[in-house]
Amino acid sequence: MELLNKILIANRGEIALRIIRSAKKLAIQTVAIYTVSEKNADYVRLADEAVCLGDGELALTFLNIDKIIQIAISTNSQAIHPGYGFLSENAEFAKACEENKLIFIGPRSEVLDLMGSKPRAKELAGSLGIPVAFSHKIDSGDTLPDEELINFPVLIKASFGGGGKGMELVQNYRELQNKVEKSSRIALNYFGNGELFIEQFIQKARHIEVQILGDNHHNIIHLYERECSIQRNHQKIIEEAPAIFLTPELREKILNAAMKLAKAVAYSGAGTVEFLIDEAGNYYFMEMNPRIQVEHAVTEEVTGIDIVCEQLKISSGFHLSVSQNEVKLAGHSIELRVYAENPATDFTPSSTPLLSVNIPENPYLRIESDINLNQSTKNQFDPLLIKIIATTTDRKSAVNLLKDQIKDLNIIGPETNTKYLETILAHPSYIENNISVEFCKEYHKELVANYLNKLDLPDLSYCIACAIYRTYLKQNIGPDKDVWKYLGYWRSAPSGIRLVVDGIIYLVVLDLSDKLNPSFVLNGLKTEFSVSNQLENCLDIEINNQTSRISAIFENEYILGISVENIQHKILFPGLLKNYPETTESSDDGTLFNNDEIKSPLHGKILEINIKENQIIKKGDLLMVIEAMKSENRILSPKDAIVRKIAVNVGSQVTDRMTLIYLEELR
Repeated sequence: MELLNKILIANRGEIALRIIRSAKKLAIQTVAIYTVSEKNADYVRLADEAVCLGDGELALTFLNIDKIIQIAISTNSQAIHPGYGFLSENAEFAKACEENKLIFIGPRSEVLDLMGSKPRAKELAGSLGIPVAFSHKIDSGDTLPDEELINFPVLIKASFGGGGKGMELVQNYRELQNKVEKSSRIALNYFGNGELFIEQFIQKARHIEVQILGDNHHNIIHLYERECSIQRNHQKIIEEAPAIFLTPELREKILNAAMKLAKAVAYSGAGTVEFLIDEAGNYYFMEMNPRIQVEHAVTEEVTGIDIVCEQLKISSGFHLSVSQNEVKLAGHSIELRVYAENPATDFTPSSTPLLSVNIPENPYLRIESDINLNQSTKNQFDPLLIKIIATTTDRKSAVNLLKDQIKDLNIIGPETNTKYLETILAHPSYIENNISVEFCKEYHKELVANYLNKLDLPDLSYCIACAIYRTYLKQNIGPDKDVWKYLGYWRSAPSGIRLVVDGIIYLVVLDLSDKLNPSFVLNGLKTEFSVSNQLENCLDIEINNQTSRISAIFENEYILGISVENIQHKILFPGLLKNYPETTESSDDGTLFNNDEIKSPLHGKILEINIKENQIIKKGDLLMVIEAMKSENRILSPKDAIVRKIAVNVGSQVTDRMTLIYLEELR
């Protein structure tokens, strides 16, 4: 028996890189597929071969079964690894692989057909005596169940996918009627199947999942459990292993239930059986994900088992590398998902190119990412940027390590949820492990406060000190084409300058006579600062015996992008040896509504237009829906007004700050 010699990876980004890494361990060649916009991505560069899918909608690229199968055949690939998302749970795709004598790295198509359908999986679980919450399938042509049969609130969920895509919490029958179409559309767009089901929403539940592995020789084991209760809008953002709140008895019941389900379908490959646990300690089967999970790394860290290597060996026909008795837990692992999204604007995806990031380096950290500097994230893809995994002896030390390391990530470019994650890690309820799937909703205001009030006095002082240093003091990073920039402007620096920080103009008086001890005066207060540990885009600034690590990079000649403690700021300043332009543009507060124009908050595609020209609208009315990075973003009316002109159509591609609607005052 021999290992596979070449596989095609039907995915992209960090999971494609992850698969490539394990394939290289086993000397298996890899073929990457990519769209035109990602031709320079790391996963494309590191694969042994790469084939372009072209460009366009997902249906033409990563959801195009025929095209992917033909690429696999033409490259002499023996197998296809689907990763997660896209076609990973698509039975039709697995069947097409089988028909074309390609190995699908995952369960058999009939198992996918059964377990990939969450309603059918629930039926099977119930028949095995596993507790299941109420659910009801909704086909596109079906009518909804009678209102009296539903105990609200309920969740609308995609039958053939996960990741929170298409999921909606509804409180009553009218809401259910209104949101079914939207959820079906998202499911169809992301998973190629718009079938839905509704599921009883369990209040204050904790989300537990069991990692399983099965080979083609009837051997099935579990790798214990993970907790994934920290979720925002049904999307997991922090996961950990093991779930230390479980009693030994409850853990045993859940592990046994997961194994019973896996054995019932003779499962092969890697999969996850997911459960909800209520406040009373009752557990309910939720779904089975017959694929690798985004959060698989925390299980690998506490068991020492490379799950992707196991997938590749299983698909090559080998037995599992370990028996159940050999699976041991050691330590505690926590994963953070860093997303390109803006918490200040209801987490709209941010497609601004990434200019700078400080990747933490620590022997107890594992980083999974496929980020590329100066490249924007294609708006049809998930906005995941980085996964940071900390593994230590216990939960407390893992939390502390993440708190210490994430504070200096300091991404410049897209807005991210980094500070949001940092705030969760410091929250008393999280530290005490008093959490549920409603944690982020319950503490929403606290978690986004840093984004809404992002420029307090300490941050302002560090921002100004950084701008002065980068602009007027000598840079110790090597010769520059501009000799003045290399030598510094400290001798000719004006005593007073204007800086525009996040749209607000400040008059700053400089004292750079002693460049080793520079200072400035702002609002009558003198601030002395010192700089150390200067790297390419990173420096440590000390003010009043407090040191902050700051990222800073010139976005162009006049704009300095800064990130202080994971909050981004923009500084406009006088061009070196040039006059500062006296305009009012720089005092723009950055809002997306002014002069009776409503602008797009992001790059994306118009999915819905819910108004007509000359229509009277009220504050809060839904005007449009924009799709970006697989999320639907609602544009609401900022006031009562009349729609004077609609500047876009359904299907239009729009850019950040592009005018969508012109309004006029009610008379």
